[in-house]
Amino acid sequence: MSTTQPVPLTDEEKAAALRRMKRVAGLMILLMAAVFLLSRLLVEHIPWIEIPGAFAEAALVGGLADWFAVTALFRHPLGIPIPHTAIVPRNQSRIGSTLGRFVASNFLKPEEVTAKLRQVDLPKIIADWLDQPENRARASERIARSVPGILNALDDDDVGRFMQTNLSARMKDIGVAPILGQVVQLLTNEGHHQRLLDELLERAARLVHDNRELIEKRVDEQLPRWLPKAVDRAVYTKVLSALDNTLNEIRDPEGPWRQQFDEATRAFVHELRTSPEMRQKGEEMLHRLLANDTLKQYFRDIARSLKDRITADALSDDSGLRRQIDAAMRVYGETLVRDPGIRNTLQSWIEQAVNSTVVGRREQIGEWIGSIVQKWDKDMIVNKLETQVGRDLQFIRINGTLVGGLIGLCLYLVERVTG
Repeated sequence: MSTTQPVPLTDEEKAAALRRMKRVAGLMILLMAAVFLLSRLLVEHIPWIEIPGAFAEAALVGGLADWFAVTALFRHPLGIPIPHTAIVPRNQSRIGSTLGRFVASNFLKPEEVTAKLRQVDLPKIIADWLDQPENRARASERIARSVPGILNALDDDDVGRFMQTNLSARMKDIGVAPILGQVVQLLTNEGHHQRLLDELLERAARLVHDNRELIEKRVDEQLPRWLPKAVDRAVYTKVLSALDNTLNEIRDPEGPWRQQFDEATRAFVHELRTSPEMRQKGEEMLHRLLANDTLKQYFRDIARSLKDRITADALSDDSGLRRQIDAAMRVYGETLVRDPGIRNTLQSWIEQAVNSTVVGRREQIGEWIGSIVQKWDKDMIVNKLETQVGRDLQFIRINGTLVGGLIGLCLYLVERVTG
């Protein structure tokens, strides 16, 4: 059998109910006063009227006493500064501190908060919410629309400096020389260094062939002018022949040049990977590179370009960012539904977050509640408290009137019987 929870009243509705109950309690006192006066005026003509008169007399006393008590909680009765009245405004600071400690001690206990969180089952609520396409659409829209504002708050120089600093830190942690050593080692293992040498040799041969006249001119400039031209030509021919022979020897895969190149490459790789001096040189080179103004501007340009692209996409009608956010939320919602482990992890994370941020700071929260109450205007705190509990206090007045009348009637009857 399902039960429906009552709809809580608004402050305006509570204030209206309080006014109605005040009128009822006040009219009862006026009625008792009227009955009492009539009983005194008519007692000589109607003797039995003493009975309702006794009731009214005691009810009047009880009602006025409870009116005084209820009124004294919030203000001075009839505006007269009677001692120990206007209790709430006079003790506002103490009430605020006490209320804050009460909330912190009784409502923010770790076990109470954890039990309530488990009862609510937030992972299921989140999964059900994410299962609705319109919810995801609204959320992804709001998130995407908020991205440009966040990006605009970031300075391009700061972002570029952040990228540069982090790249520098990561490269220093890893080491430039060992990375370069690994790259060269990979090239060596695959034989790429030999193919690279072959390509360099081909380029050198073409360079020599295409610049024969320049080489001849340089040889002629270095020889004495008194030598015959035939001697100059012979020297030039010898130089070209030596260059061609040397290049051909290096091209030979089984030649000593290739073996020496292999050994030098392996030694260079080993030095890059193990030598402190090479590591230091690599870090110095990296530092000079990252300190270059052109590179700094490059990072700033990257930051600006990224911001512009993300902003344009986030604000477009067909936003890829918005689709990705929606898809991520959908996948996460589906994962929550089918994977109990993920739900338990999320529940545990929520409990830890609440316990660390709320329960862990319950004393500060209690002090904060107390400070808020202490800052309230005295009329404000009176109105707030009276609106919340004043209607129930008016029942005290009504009950005091009725109970007082019944007690007075009983005493009157006892007196008559025993008298």
